[in-house]
Amino acid sequence: MSPRSLPSPDRYADAVRARRAELAQARALLGGAHRTELRSELALSRIAASDAATTALGQLSRETRVHVERSDPSGRHRLPGLLASALDTLALDVHARWAADLTPGLCRIASTRGLDLGPPALPAPRLPLVTAPPVAERVRPARSLFAGAAEGMLLWRLVLLPVVALPLLGLPVVGGPALAPLAAGAGVAGAVVAVRSRRAARERAALRRCTDELLAAGRVALEVDLARRLLELERSLGATLDAAVARRRAALEAELRSLSPEVVPGA
Repeated sequence: MSPRSLPSPDRYADAVRARRAELAQARALLGGAHRTELRSELALSRIAASDAATTALGQLSRETRVHVERSDPSGRHRLPGLLASALDTLALDVHARWAADLTPGLCRIASTRGLDLGPPALPAPRLPLVTAPPVAERVRPARSLFAGAAEGMLLWRLVLLPVVALPLLGLPVVGGPALAPLAAGAGVAGAVVAVRSRRAARERAALRRCTDELLAAGRVALEVDLARRLLELERSLGATLDAAVARRRAALEAELRSLSPEVVPGA
């Protein structure tokens, strides 16, 4: 290399001063604010995830109400188990969206400080959120002796009602053998329909209570699991950032010392 290719002392000193300024600026970013930024990102992500969970749970609740009212006995029997599975799917969707929204912010905390950490490892969600009743109940309230007797009386009233009503219509009760079976059959059919209707109404009311309890338990479990993941992430990623910041700061300070005025004349 010829002497002409060597930088002049002034140009070299200028380059050293510029590099020292860059290093000092980079070191200033390593003063510990990464912890505050991390907590801020996590808090904002929790608000967004809670809003998403509220919206999704509201939609699931409306769909469940429709199923309760429209399903047949077999469908009502399966609904609690189906709802528990739907809650797990909902939780996975909420957690996936939370992770997708949070990851860029976490990577930005590292990249602005010159830390090459890559995407953070997030704690896994815990499933199932809730457990359906052991027997997906067509939940029937316990029937007392009085309730059974009252239903029996209602049944016989419905059976006898057509026979009692025949004289009011000008039709004979006795002496009309052709009409008596028809009247009795109509009464029995009406009684069966009434009893089944009452039973279905009881099942739907009990099922609404069951599904409401499952939805409420699912909401609480989702919020608790999200809080757990946030705490675990703050603990693990905070420690990782602390270690990376310490290494980066040590490297910067070592380079700054190598470029100190005592070591580099004219700097």
